[in-house]
Amino acid sequence: MGISGKRVVVIGTGVGGSGIAALLARDGAKVIVLERNPFPGGKTASFEREGYIYDTGVHWISRGDKGPLGEISRRVGGDLKFVSLEPGMKFTVGDKSTILSQDMGDEKELNRTFEELGVLPENWEGAKAFFEDVTRPRSLEELKELDSVSLEDYVGRFVQDEQFFKLIMGFTGMCLVIATRQASAGEFVLCLSAQIRDHNLSYPIGAMRAIPIDYLKCLERMGGEIYYDRPVERIVVDRGKAVGVEADGFIPADLVISNTGVKETVELAGRENFPQDYLEMVDSLRLSFGAVSVKYALDAEVVKPHLIYYFPNMEDPDIAKRQTGIFVPVPSAADPGLAPPGHQIVLAGSLVPPSLDNLDQANAICEDVLDRIEYTMKCLFPDIENHIVWKIRTNSKYIADISGRMTGEVIGVAQNRFQVGEKRPQNTTPVEGLYLVGADAGGRGVGTEMAADSALNLWRLLSYK
Repeated sequence: MGISGKRVVVIGTGVGGSGIAALLARDGAKVIVLERNPFPGGKTASFEREGYIYDTGVHWISRGDKGPLGEISRRVGGDLKFVSLEPGMKFTVGDKSTILSQDMGDEKELNRTFEELGVLPENWEGAKAFFEDVTRPRSLEELKELDSVSLEDYVGRFVQDEQFFKLIMGFTGMCLVIATRQASAGEFVLCLSAQIRDHNLSYPIGAMRAIPIDYLKCLERMGGEIYYDRPVERIVVDRGKAVGVEADGFIPADLVISNTGVKETVELAGRENFPQDYLEMVDSLRLSFGAVSVKYALDAEVVKPHLIYYFPNMEDPDIAKRQTGIFVPVPSAADPGLAPPGHQIVLAGSLVPPSLDNLDQANAICEDVLDRIEYTMKCLFPDIENHIVWKIRTNSKYIADISGRMTGEVIGVAQNRFQVGEKRPQNTTPVEGLYLVGADAGGRGVGTEMAADSALNLWRLLSYK
């Protein structure tokens, strides 16, 4: 009964892997974590350069310590800390801008937002009805019904307004990293309602790497082991049961938990060990968008406020040809220790297709979008070029290489209406003793929070089995 005394091998130190490792060690499991990189975190890794600390991705956390990331830290005795800043995000669509308050349930704030964004006055009541419906309490059955509805269709039930739809497009890109017409209304409602309720859009002290590092420190304190530069070559399956892994030698285990992605896990364990219907499900899974980013180290505080979403006026031919939509967090605004005093670390990201099948085509797309990011940043912040200490351009291959995945998607399995809730891959697999953790399986929420939710769900399953 329970997990105590069992030998557990966890593959990967992303949020899901590091989280489940610490949770199971707390309950008495003998946990070994294997990480292919010389550093922890996967897509939440952070790096140091010339006095600045920057993230692999372009992150801000939807719910901070009030969400599953904070819950894991508290359960394992960690000391993870987040900072929530006001005012909220600057949201710009074409020539219309507003500062989005975290209190999206306040009618006055909504009216101000609609007016500043150019939502037609006759559409305000429908737009407010949309937010009222998003935030109202729902049963599991009601949420399940919405899971299969496209977000585009759900918005259309309340309002038809171009500017309002662009606002929702921005939320969808940031939260789910897919197009609004593809996104699940249920998943969107779950994510946005929790963010509005918790009023805690925030960033971790110590950069994104602080999250897995917090969990892994707790793991080691409880007797768990972590091995870096130790890629798993194969998950060993004997007569339908996972019995360990090959990673510079055989490591036996009662349970193997993979944080390396569902498609990658199937390949590591051998396709011959899975039934055909499971293989067909895995092969059919669609992925979220990939992303490219320009990371700026600046010697002055050039970029304000601390969180920006910008979508250009695509009706202007010159702008459409040279600019792109960007999401711009300024992590040093939340944690000044990430840059020298008076300086900034700024991350500017944009979405691209995740596939790396045709490298020449993928590289060309990434380079074009990266050029557009830099041009857009110059348009928004004309003085930025005079204050660059260094900058780094990262493409979708960069994300794939760090995460060890076959493709460069931001989140993993896309949160579309065919792949959320009960339709999403679960933590369990058809191979006895082999489990999945992370954003691909068994969780809900925004990005890293979905990975943490997956870890919590798997912990409940294993510890109370």
